[in-house]
Amino acid sequence: MNRLFNRNRMLIILFGIIILILLIGFSMSNRDSTTRAEQFTADAAAGSQMIINAPFDFIGNLFGTISRSFNAVEENETLRGQLDMLPQMQADIERLESENAELREAMDVSSKQSYESINARLISRSHDQWLNSFTIDKGETDGLATGMAVMTPEGLIGTVTRANGGTSFVEMLTTSVSQNNLSVEILHDGTPVYGNVQQYDSDRNLLVIENIKNRSGLSSGDEVYTSGLVGNYPEGLLVGTVVEVENDEYGLSQNAYVQLASNADDIDVVFVIERSPESMEE
Repeated sequence: MNRLFNRNRMLIILFGIIILILLIGFSMSNRDSTTRAEQFTADAAAGSQMIINAPFDFIGNLFGTISRSFNAVEENETLRGQLDMLPQMQADIERLESENAELREAMDVSSKQSYESINARLISRSHDQWLNSFTIDKGETDGLATGMAVMTPEGLIGTVTRANGGTSFVEMLTTSVSQNNLSVEILHDGTPVYGNVQQYDSDRNLLVIENIKNRSGLSSGDEVYTSGLVGNYPEGLLVGTVVEVENDEYGLSQNAYVQLASNADDIDVVFVIERSPESMEE
């Protein structure tokens, strides 16, 4: 009985192999159409593949959506941070544009002078000495020395009182130190009238010039320049404009009150004047 069962099983296996070979050969032959059996098999395989892949596709799409959601949250946070920074970026752009304009103006003024100058920038200014002094980023290694005049693009602002290696200390015209030995000439109708800086009137924010001869004819609007007669200041540096003229207490001379050309409250770019030996001989 067992031998008969084994023989039948062997025949079934051989028959199956023969059928499989015939089907393979039949499918490999050149034909323009497929049989219904092949179509059924292909459709069944495709359907099974779709059914099997469906859960995996769903899970993949789900994780993809979650991942994109996290990425969207991150991008939103980044964009929100960038939006928050826009006002600061705009302020930085405006500040840089203003600094560039000041630098261009300083270079333009410097290039028109007959003397050499060294451009510098204010790096330190104490609140309790706001109208007295400040520190600039150039020193002895850059050619600066004590007594040199310091200007803004608008006009004279002070004097170098201490030059270090890479920085210098500047006393402003509003202090007595910078006023010492400051001789000026006031142009009235093209005629120079000379005087000396006496003090800075902090109540009126005006520079006081004394020892002006009587009947000089000075009037409001006359411009004031360094005379170059005393100290290290070269001639022709703009100091300011006369706003008032009065007789001194004895009536022997006149005093002039001068509005500084430079804005003492707004100093950034400056240039230090190098007075040449030739100009000192004039």
